[in-house]
Amino acid sequence: MPIDCTFLVKPLDQNSFHIIDKVVMGHAFDIHNEFGRFCDERIYQDELAYRCTTSGIEILREPMVCVMHQDFSKQYLLDILADAGTIYELKAVKGLNGNHEAQLINYLLLTGLNHGKLINMRSGSVEYRYVSTRLTNEKRCSYSFGPDGWASSDPCASRLYDLLKTLLDDWGVFLEIQLYREALIHFLGGEDRVLKPVDIQVGDRIVGTQKIGLLQKNTAFHLSAIQADHASYQKHMTRLLEHSSLSRIYWINFQGSEIQLKTLAKK
Repeated sequence: MPIDCTFLVKPLDQNSFHIIDKVVMGHAFDIHNEFGRFCDERIYQDELAYRCTTSGIEILREPMVCVMHQDFSKQYLLDILADAGTIYELKAVKGLNGNHEAQLINYLLLTGLNHGKLINMRSGSVEYRYVSTRLTNEKRCSYSFGPDGWASSDPCASRLYDLLKTLLDDWGVFLEIQLYREALIHFLGGEDRVLKPVDIQVGDRIVGTQKIGLLQKNTAFHLSAIQADHASYQKHMTRLLEHSSLSRIYWINFQGSEIQLKTLAKK
């Protein structure tokens, strides 16, 4: 199986989620009031799991999801799975942000669950965000390639395209961009072969070097998942290209179910 949960999952409806969540959040507030906000994240996770278990909620600590394709695999450890149907991710950070929400959405999609919650114990009072998704596996497996701006005659571009398509056919879309990036690097030869230092320069003066994913000496690839301001993003990528020893960058952008392909070439 391309995505393997090592545990049983049971998607919950909205009402069932709220019944469980009321108990879990009651314990979270009690723990915050008792322990304060400066404990390590692990302490909050373990104590919440213990108190939920004593309340009769079935708890799994750090259940693992494995994503595979041929000889590539990546493991994800969830913080807490409650009653096989709700994922709780506990943080001890200055504030919750979009990256935390994206992480939890990724976990929901991998497990096929609908409901989860972020809980931050570092703030003055418990900070939380309800996270949900209605994306089904069927919808995730439906994708399309956007307007063709791809140098398909280049063997490097063709290989990159073919590798990407096999991953999408196996995993679908909407998962975290880092998963696809790591898999592409793996199948292109691994980090030591693919991630190489590239000179960043002004005229003949080298400002420094930066590691970039390379298909060959002067050809790079870049993955992103931006939903807006594409022109600005491309402008800054072009600036990097113009100040490097690269001749072109193959840019792959995940925008929902549409995969946008573009070739940026040095003038």
